[in-house]
Amino acid sequence: MINNRLKHFLFVTCLFSVTSIAALWSWNTLSELFDWSSAQYKHVLAIFILFMIVKWSLFGRYRTLSPFVKGNPDHSL
Repeated sequence: MINNRLKHFLFVTCLFSVTSIAALWSWNTLSELFDWSSAQYKHVLAIFILFMIVKWSLFGRYRTLSPFVKGNPDHSL
């Protein structure tokens, strides 16, 4: 059980690191092409935290749209 949690934690940590570095690299590449301001790693972290806050506030554990998408007859519009 603990080994599965550790694997999950390491997977999420590595995925977050790779995604954030790729986002920083792609933004800075586009900023050179279009003369935008370049970003630092702290800006990428702030955007990811903002995305997580918006996701949790709109699609929290009990506020999902899955019953509507799956066509559950108990939750009809």
